[in-house]
Amino acid sequence: MPSYLVKVRKKMDIFAQRRVRNVLSGNYGSVFKGRSLDFDDLREYNYGDDIKDIDWKATARSRSVMIRRYVAVRKHNILLVADSGNTMATLAPSGESKQEVATFCAGVMAYIAQHHGDFVGMIYGNKGENKRYGLKEDTAYIENFLDKYSKSMKLTAPDSDLTSLLTYVSKTYRERSFMLIISDADSVSRIDTELVRKLHARHEIMFIIVEDSPMTNELLFDYDTVDLDGKMRLSRYFRKNKKIAEAEAQYREAQRVGIKKTLRRMGIVCSFVDSVNHAIPRIIKMLEEQKRVRR
Repeated sequence: MPSYLVKVRKKMDIFAQRRVRNVLSGNYGSVFKGRSLDFDDLREYNYGDDIKDIDWKATARSRSVMIRRYVAVRKHNILLVADSGNTMATLAPSGESKQEVATFCAGVMAYIAQHHGDFVGMIYGNKGENKRYGLKEDTAYIENFLDKYSKSMKLTAPDSDLTSLLTYVSKTYRERSFMLIISDADSVSRIDTELVRKLHARHEIMFIIVEDSPMTNELLFDYDTVDLDGKMRLSRYFRKNKKIAEAEAQYREAQRVGIKKTLRRMGIVCSFVDSVNHAIPRIIKMLEEQKRVRR
């Protein structure tokens, strides 16, 4: 079984080094470390640490920049709610499978939550069935359900049904939690907004929306492509047509704007992710937006 959390950690390390450019930079580290009034210890400042944690008196005494560390006293319940319908097995704009991008995004949130000392669980499903994994801290347990989720996304799976999945969540999961909902734009645009509003009244909610590859994607020009059912071949003539490409881009942009407006009215933040490489910075940005959003 592949290690999804190790894959995330490798990319997270790269991201941290590029994000921080000088000694006074970095809120990145605060994503991982909880805060409380209970002082733990002092250690030297590392790139990425929050400058608000610097202990200036200790710094003056030691002649090196020292930061205070605190014991995290709260544990959050992080619930990953993910669409596993057949549309999640199609391609993302990067040419990667949306399955790979969605699993990586789930792994990023699980990794952050685990390093914060939180409990992580998952519910994924489609029109056929839903699978539930309770809240735990165990790494092997998290790796297991990420692997099961990844394998559940295939072209032969039942159709996506995000409203049905969220209805199942609302009926079976009462404990207050932080929910990350992972799906694609077409599914989110058809969602029952009243159902989302009711869920958001009880839980903190964010959306990660895995983007679809456009029909006119230049990366696919040299390949034969078919629709989701595999019954219709997409002609290269149409896929290389500039007017069709412009019309498709306008449609997708209007869809993104509409989804953002709908969710923003409910006080919910979202992030559109088009590749594994862009997942971490966009998720970190979304988490920062979550701090400032007004419900």
